[in-house]
Amino acid sequence: MRLFCFLFLILSGPLSQAYPEFIGYKYTSCLTCHYNSQGNGAINDYGRALWAAEIGGRLWAGDKSSEELGESSGFLGKTELPYWLKPGLKARYLWFQSNPGSSSETSDDVLMQAEANLALIFDQSYEFMFVGSFGYAPTPRRFQGQPTADDIENWISRSHYFRWQAMEKLFLFVGMMDKAYGIRIVDHTAFSRAMTGNGQNDQTHGVMAHWVDEGFEFTLHTYLGNMFQEAELRHQGFSTLMEFDVAEAWRVGFSSLVSSNEFVDWKRLAIHSRNGLGHGSSILFEVGLIEDTTPISEQLGYYLFSEVMQKFARGYHLFFTGEAFKSELSSQQPDTIRTGIGLLAFPRSRYEFRVEAQNTRQILSSSQSPNDFWALLMQVHLSL
Repeated sequence: MRLFCFLFLILSGPLSQAYPEFIGYKYTSCLTCHYNSQGNGAINDYGRALWAAEIGGRLWAGDKSSEELGESSGFLGKTELPYWLKPGLKARYLWFQSNPGSSSETSDDVLMQAEANLALIFDQSYEFMFVGSFGYAPTPRRFQGQPTADDIENWISRSHYFRWQAMEKLFLFVGMMDKAYGIRIVDHTAFSRAMTGNGQNDQTHGVMAHWVDEGFEFTLHTYLGNMFQEAELRHQGFSTLMEFDVAEAWRVGFSSLVSSNEFVDWKRLAIHSRNGLGHGSSILFEVGLIEDTTPISEQLGYYLFSEVMQKFARGYHLFFTGEAFKSELSSQQPDTIRTGIGLLAFPRSRYEFRVEAQNTRQILSSSQSPNDFWALLMQVHLSL
């Protein structure tokens, strides 16, 4: 279990892309700040200005007002680019230490992401656009030194799609993107992401329709799999996601996912909640069932994710996470529990710093001592 946890965290380390916790700032829909209406990837002009004027800290800001910070949030600061050209750059660096302070302590670091993104707007009403990204992705540690390592592409696109606002409330997406499922939290290693087929490199080619109404959103995503993969590995299927307001800054939702390739059939079902707790603070919750069916076996398991984030100063937040996972609902299978505490800081616009201490515990049975794994993770993110 310790080896599994170490490899899992090192190989697929956290990749921050979307912040559903910002419902604490009264922003319930990801469409407010992102070109992708489910969140992640490039942010629009409003998202840039919001980050600079309200969410980010004031490091090196001097006596600039929030309005002035927002006005200088563009790719080239206050220098305006043509309305149809929206470029961006992202870089993420991860440092990881396992079992700190023990005789088995190990550490590593990796450049998780270095990419450029671009949004091309085809009309001034923003009805038609293309959004894409391209950049460097490191070779996973488990393949380094292996004969197949040279076959792994290090320069990839994790997203490229056309977006069409077909109606006032209907947005259509065609291309490669993350599946619409659950709460798109920042940590791809969380059980709610990694165990549901929504990890760091689980994007798929397909068509997504997103209906956005006041207090209600519904998404249907049909897909053919990642066309860069071998045909037998591509998961084909569909997912759905619905969210609705139950109070101001409180959204409850339901998600489902059904897909298959030549080796396994997936079924996932989840309920989730995002709740703002005062200005800048929030609580997230998601629980779901996971069913994997192969020609020789069938497993039904569960996962749980929860997070409380507390803002204590502009740009600075403490967060506490609690997770659980069980691959099969059987007394013979272990429960895996993970808890964490950390700091999420945006010292100023374009900069993010994240540090987290995690404990992962595997409980085999009441008669056996649990296995514990400790980890310390730090991440630096630059977004231009």
